[in-house]
Amino acid sequence: MTKKEAAGVKPSQFTKKATQPPLINKIPTNNNSDGISDAEKFRLIDQSGLMQKVKQRESELLVKKQATTSEYVWQAIFLSIPFGFLMATFDITVKVQFSEPWNYAGIFAKCAKSAPALAPLIYLSNRYKSGRTTQILMAIGSAVIGSFLMYTLRHSPSLGQMMRAPGLATVWIYFIVQLDLIPATVTLALVGLYYYFGLRV
Repeated sequence: MTKKEAAGVKPSQFTKKATQPPLINKIPTNNNSDGISDAEKFRLIDQSGLMQKVKQRESELLVKKQATTSEYVWQAIFLSIPFGFLMATFDITVKVQFSEPWNYAGIFAKCAKSAPALAPLIYLSNRYKSGRTTQILMAIGSAVIGSFLMYTLRHSPSLGQMMRAPGLATVWIYFIVQLDLIPATVTLALVGLYYYFGLRV
């Protein structure tokens, strides 16, 4: 063997075309390797009832995911009770601040009056709180109510504070609870800026 033959053949020295087919042609193109046609597969699946079971399971999961109207009504009732007590607590706090008389029966009476008034607001906002429009409206309401509460506590007489402050504080806290984290933080910052730069100067 000569030294040239041992070195091999350069690609530029090839003069004949490749006689063997390319390797890509050896890849099988028949996807139906099991010998059953696609139509026959669908027919067997349909006969077994598997597709109906899958669709039924999907519908069950969708129903479970979507709360019914009665569930939102019960949520509004159960949420209105603690927020009614919260309003009654704020009412007593304001009365104590101005040395007004109060009793425990008045707390329950105030809660009984406040809860039905809060229930419609809680129902609507709780049902649609995930919507972007509801979040924007609650954020605007939170900023306005919080700022008005600060103004009331700063400039209103004692009677005005006793009449308006408990309700404003309760609704403001409810909006903050229902808002997402970022809008709630932004509205709290806006109210804080209004209190510091708008009322204290």
